[in-house]
Amino acid sequence: MFYINRMGCSCKHEGSFVHNQPRGFEGYLMLFIKTKAVFVINGVTHNVEPNTFLIYNRNSPQYYKACENEYINDWIQFDCSEDISSGIDIRFDTPIYIGESINVPSFFQLIADCYYRRNNLQTAGFLIKALLNEVFSEEGVKQEETGIAHYRELLDLRRKIYAQPSEDWSVEKMAQQISVSEPYLHLLYKKAFGVTCNADVINSRIESAKHFLAYTDATVEEIAFTCGYKNAVHFSRQFKQSSGVSPSEWRKNNTVV
Repeated sequence: MFYINRMGCSCKHEGSFVHNQPRGFEGYLMLFIKTKAVFVINGVTHNVEPNTFLIYNRNSPQYYKACENEYINDWIQFDCSEDISSGIDIRFDTPIYIGESINVPSFFQLIADCYYRRNNLQTAGFLIKALLNEVFSEEGVKQEETGIAHYRELLDLRRKIYAQPSEDWSVEKMAQQISVSEPYLHLLYKKAFGVTCNADVINSRIESAKHFLAYTDATVEEIAFTCGYKNAVHFSRQFKQSSGVSPSEWRKNNTVV
């Protein structure tokens, strides 16, 4: 589960700005750099261009500064109770130029909306994981090279799926969201994200269910309905296929006191 400590969007600093944390933070620091900047990582100097993404690992030394009249970035300090690299090939402490391939600021704004309202922190965590998946998926990083049609619309659709896992995400509804046929949606979605749209809907619901299992006393049946399932039997079957154990067994090993 994700825990946001602090964050900011489009934060501006003067040209004299320097960030120096030799011992880093106990959690992670995720940045989206919007101006030219200088980063020193493991003794190597990186001249970073605007639209660059970087995530510092726990306790990694952090040093970066402005190299022009101002420095602007989006940033999130957060932690996670599980392995955030599970299923994602995260490259920590490495500047990654995103360019126009992923609308990263949109992710940060959606996360900020959830964080500052304080009533939807679960969704904020889902969005962080979705963003990491987009950035570090081969398709996401190389979108400009692959030229996937409707890529921006697909990203928006995927954000909605993870932000609203309880919605009735039928293939017909998803196809209408980006104005394509259902067979074409299947083709585009798998090409863009390496998973089918139906499988991704299930993933979003299972992640949501894990939150409720760990943090609430709701019954398995109540959680099934909350996460968009029409009956608990179908939910339990999909949960075990995805996680290897039943919802009740998972809860025993992951309840947060």
